[in-house]
Amino acid sequence: MKTTKTQTTTLSHFDESKVYNWTLPDGAIARLGRGSVRDMEFSPDGEYFAVGSTMGLWLYQCSTFSPIALWETDRGFIDNVTFSPDSRWIASTTLHEALRVWDIQSMSCIAEMEFKEKRDSFGITKPVFSADGERLVAFKEHNKVYVWCPRTGTKMREIEIKLNETENETINRIYPTCFSPDISLLAGICYDHRNRTAEFIALWDMETGEQVTRLEWSERWGALCFSPCGRFLAAGSLEGKIHVWNVESGSLTTSYSDYGDARITPYYPLEGGLIATMVFPSEPKIEVWNLERNEKMVTFEKGNRHSFVRFSRDDTQLAYTDDGEINFWKKEKPVPELHPSIKGHTRTVSSLVYATDEKTLVATYWGLKALFWDVLHKRGQRPTGTDLPTSKILHLYQDNKSKIYAMGGDSDYLRVWENGNSESIADIPIQEQKLVSIRGSGVFALTADRIARADRDYNIYVWMHKSISNSRDNKKDWILHVNLSRHTEYIEGLAFSPDAKQLASISRDKTARLWDVETGEQLMELPLSPPSGPGQYRNYDRGIAFSPKGDLIAGGQWGEIILWNASDGQIYMTIPQPEGNQRPITLCFSPCGEYLLSGSWWQGGLQKVPIRLWKVATGENIATFTGHTTDVQCFAFNHDCTILASGGHDGVIFLWDLKPYINS
Repeated sequence: MKTTKTQTTTLSHFDESKVYNWTLPDGAIARLGRGSVRDMEFSPDGEYFAVGSTMGLWLYQCSTFSPIALWETDRGFIDNVTFSPDSRWIASTTLHEALRVWDIQSMSCIAEMEFKEKRDSFGITKPVFSADGERLVAFKEHNKVYVWCPRTGTKMREIEIKLNETENETINRIYPTCFSPDISLLAGICYDHRNRTAEFIALWDMETGEQVTRLEWSERWGALCFSPCGRFLAAGSLEGKIHVWNVESGSLTTSYSDYGDARITPYYPLEGGLIATMVFPSEPKIEVWNLERNEKMVTFEKGNRHSFVRFSRDDTQLAYTDDGEINFWKKEKPVPELHPSIKGHTRTVSSLVYATDEKTLVATYWGLKALFWDVLHKRGQRPTGTDLPTSKILHLYQDNKSKIYAMGGDSDYLRVWENGNSESIADIPIQEQKLVSIRGSGVFALTADRIARADRDYNIYVWMHKSISNSRDNKKDWILHVNLSRHTEYIEGLAFSPDAKQLASISRDKTARLWDVETGEQLMELPLSPPSGPGQYRNYDRGIAFSPKGDLIAGGQWGEIILWNASDGQIYMTIPQPEGNQRPITLCFSPCGEYLLSGSWWQGGLQKVPIRLWKVATGENIATFTGHTTDVQCFAFNHDCTILASGGHDGVIFLWDLKPYINS
């Protein structure tokens, strides 16, 4: 067994304020948020609830839903969690890392599964314990099943899954998979991944690895579940259908359909019957049905297309994710509002802004509503509608008078709100413009009178606010001012100059450009060398930022940061990036302009991604902070530059102490 160095934190007497200091990285003052949910499960005895998140493995006490342990923060990205039948152990898989077994009583890692090479740990599915708890089994990409001893981590067996000769030519992925209750069979949906189509469902014998049954199945997505007796297999689709087969005969026994566009997940409770959870992408709704009775058990008027649901082993409890929260439902308490929830498991942080009093940090998240974080007490609160809209918003901005604005919208309108006003101040129709929502495709000017946004055809639109109407409705005063078109690939970043008279852009076409916003003319193309070296991971990703004085523009791409003089476009400085920091995409100047922050995006081989603080005059790296498990997305300085807030793709915000490094 390998010795693991993964960090562990436990707390016997729960104190909410202390959770945000668990396993803090060096230089961090606090952490806001608990990471995006990747898996969750109830323990069989109903005592515990485990959440695998992008920042680590959380263990909650079901009686209070308070956290009692946090593990696996070295890498984070816990893809799967499984309890042993006696609820003593948790098995967890970490993306690009390992499979480990944790003992709940001792709060320690008792086994780490060994692999010949690091790459062999990739693509491991949700592990399953045998009924006696003596074996731990998981399917791995490249068609292998591993069997380990969970007490020691010793590999007991390796089984190669065999496809028929004619099928080997087209099937290049088997996903998802599930094991029968006695682990004698493996079921998996066989995909031609190149065409993104499901070909069929296969069942394999775990003694021989031979395919024993083929079931016809061509639905999009899929979720598989064996009945407790192992005689039946159910499959759910993305298109409102469930099929049930007799495993022994391979015959289709029952089909359920007409559930609209629901993403259906089947579940067999121990007491019998077939239950399905239905997540509707077209509306914020989750339904739970008893299919055999054709009876709707409960409806949650919440959730979104990313929500997923888990039942407890005895079918008395249910957990579902919604807008950064995990909500719970119990059969004996049919009203969902009566149940507690776990807050803070948010998705990607897209933007951050400090309120003027610095007691509040406002954050937006991908696909979720904004959060107002009480910095002192480390508590998050949703906007009430009088502060910012309760609808989803994309990015926050602060003008040169410290007013906070939010930009978002839907498929019909691009909208802008001012903090403290629930009504939008700009509603811009976008039906004719093919606007995109990728990172960096929109920006709001510090002067609060201009908006720039890119479209899918690589154009940049700039709207301006002009008081031209007699109406009191300022929304009508936003007019399309200019269309900037020179780029030939996706536009990765936009940045207004402080006076909003110029706009800088950077694109996947390997160019950076500076535009005159008043005339719509390109002022210059900024020198941008192609990334060096073969095979860089996503080397088209780039970022751009204007200095607060408007004299410099910073661009980040694979392997380097470039500083240009805004006056003539000449390169002021190039800062080569050290190993492990080759993707410095997120850029931000300090308010004084003397320092530049770069936030890396994840690349192979990293556990944590670095944030680096550079001195602009010399290009010296004066501080490095590592805490996020994946791409750094955004920054916010407090007003005297003593605290830095960073938001990541991991759904976490870190507060960093800058006093030792910046002269205020």
